[in-house]
Amino acid sequence: MTAIVTSVDSTVASIAGHGIRIQEACELAPGIILRPGPTSHMAQVVADGCNSLVEYAAVLSMQEFASFSLEIHEVRGGEYLATKTWNSLWLFHLLALACESPCDALYSWSGSTKIKFALSTPHVIFQSNGPLVSVTTSQLEWARSHLERFEVLIGDKTFTASLLCYSNSHHLFRYAPRIMLLWSGIESLFKVSSELTRTLALYSALMLEENSTDARYDCYKRVKKDYDLRSKVVHGALEKESQMEDAYIRASGLLVRLLAKCVDLSRVPTSEELDRAALTGFIS
Repeated sequence: MTAIVTSVDSTVASIAGHGIRIQEACELAPGIILRPGPTSHMAQVVADGCNSLVEYAAVLSMQEFASFSLEIHEVRGGEYLATKTWNSLWLFHLLALACESPCDALYSWSGSTKIKFALSTPHVIFQSNGPLVSVTTSQLEWARSHLERFEVLIGDKTFTASLLCYSNSHHLFRYAPRIMLLWSGIESLFKVSSELTRTLALYSALMLEENSTDARYDCYKRVKKDYDLRSKVVHGALEKESQMEDAYIRASGLLVRLLAKCVDLSRVPTSEELDRAALTGFIS
């Protein structure tokens, strides 16, 4: 169960994260600071601050994966700090879209006299999804400038469902289920029910390549090919590990770019908008 922890004797809480690397501390939102890495806590400190042996073992093991942290400040403390910290879990998804790479919350901690810990991920056994992504200044600025749009879109069930397909897919233990969950996210984003291959490819190209007809057509062909690979995965016809990995990487890249584009647009485009764009050449 995903959880956060705050303490009555503190106005600060932190959430450790994995997936990105930052060079120096910076403010992501008012009272929310991105820090290069969380404090390394001693095993006894973790043991004293956890509610169960499972939680203790998970937090202790996840410390080696923690590459950055969110530090949340709320001068009123109490339930105000708890609410702000809980809502800050969504910022890991925003950072994933900004960097086009998985970004996960791991565990949270808070307290001054005694530090308490809580698992902030549903995945008790955590596995790294590849090398860490070094965040650029422009990516951080995108996250900051698009925060309000992102918060609005979180209320859109279609967007949120696809976003969770993206974030959860990377924790599955084989490439085949990852690919299927990622494409499920793409399908649900567009609400396509017929001519799946052609329509998904067309809508993706229209959203991602607005400024060039050649680039749009190239994108259309790539997505069609990748969706055919997805179908082979579903039917067990794609077995080579290297092909499966490539198909997973491309599906992941496609979905995260589509989600980021929705944030740029401040909405999930409707089928009618995309059909119109097929004739006009752009999404207004």
